[in-house]
Amino acid sequence: MDGAAGRVTAENVSKLFPGHFSEHFSELRRYIVVGRPQLVAVGILLLFAAQAVWLARRSPFSVAEQDHIWAGRQQLERGAVPRSFRWSPLVNLAAAAPLRLAVDAERDPQAALTPQQVEIEVRRLHLLLRWPFIIAGVLLGGALWYVARRLYGNDGGYMALLLYCFSPIMVRSAASVDPAATSAWGIFGTVFGAIAISHNLYAPWKKWRYRTALLGIAMALAVTSHPAAMLLAPVAFAFILYLAPGKRLAGTLVMVVACLLALLLIHLAYGFQPRALLDGLDMRAWLRYQPAGARAALLENSGAFLERFHPALEVLFVVSLGVYLVWKKTRYFGNTAPLLCAAGLLYLALTTPLALVATIWALPFVFVFVGGIWADLLETRYRLWAMAAFALLLAENLWVNWRLLA
Repeated sequence: MDGAAGRVTAENVSKLFPGHFSEHFSELRRYIVVGRPQLVAVGILLLFAAQAVWLARRSPFSVAEQDHIWAGRQQLERGAVPRSFRWSPLVNLAAAAPLRLAVDAERDPQAALTPQQVEIEVRRLHLLLRWPFIIAGVLLGGALWYVARRLYGNDGGYMALLLYCFSPIMVRSAASVDPAATSAWGIFGTVFGAIAISHNLYAPWKKWRYRTALLGIAMALAVTSHPAAMLLAPVAFAFILYLAPGKRLAGTLVMVVACLLALLLIHLAYGFQPRALLDGLDMRAWLRYQPAGARAALLENSGAFLERFHPALEVLFVVSLGVYLVWKKTRYFGNTAPLLCAAGLLYLALTTPLALVATIWALPFVFVFVGGIWADLLETRYRLWAMAAFALLLAENLWVNWRLLA
């Protein structure tokens, strides 16, 4: 079949599937575009996935990873609330779920599990147990590119994505059973999902009903990975109120519906056990004011600090901040929002026990901010100089990334 009759179009589909389905397909098709920018982004994300898979294959499980797997196995098979990592049920379940794919047939399913039996199964499924987190890292990169491209165009999207995909800590967190990988994706989706909804509140409700559901899912993903992620929900609500002053009642309703959906999903992750939910969402230990301990966790461990803020990123961020403060044209909401989120998360990292995880949450916002500022620089008469400087710093970033991960 050739010609117009052989092409898959929204009109042809509507003839095959008349009614409500064709309307949904036509609406979805407007958002699915595959062109050169999308293919370039996919290629960069494949490089990120390749790094994560390579690192996951050669890295042994840490004690924390084994605890996550063991806690998830307890919850899956016995519905038990683990003593450790009870605040990250989604991470536990995602880490332990692949074990159900290779249960030893010779083992009596009623017999008590032993750590030795679990260790044997974990060795057999070494890479498979980390796949959920590799996928989460790739999807976070895709979301980051989509947001940066919508805000700043192709140049800004590519710059932000390259910084993300060759960030040592982002690769490492995706290549391990780590709450930071899934919670960072949920936090990023919560903030920019709320911003996206605020721009659609003036349209008919059908235009933003799906995004309301996605906002609720993003919040649930973040909170079931780490309870402190709920601190970003008020920030998302504030952005909705700021960006839609004439639709604040509708924005409040959207946030309430999203929060109710998130609460339902969070309750599901805790096995509908109210006591487990309350214990897991207790944030007192995470929000203690401990600046000395936070600085020690980051600064005294040179490897942890360098993986997060290597020299190239430091130069890019300092230059971007200077340009933002000096050049009025760059002080628009698209640059200000990620900067505010990054600043707030970095403050948490420097003052609370969230030091190591909050820095990972902040980095995607840093990458978006840097991508936006440098995209603005590329629109000036100094475009070639800006491109050369960014390329040089990116090359240094690639070298540091290889040295730290090798």
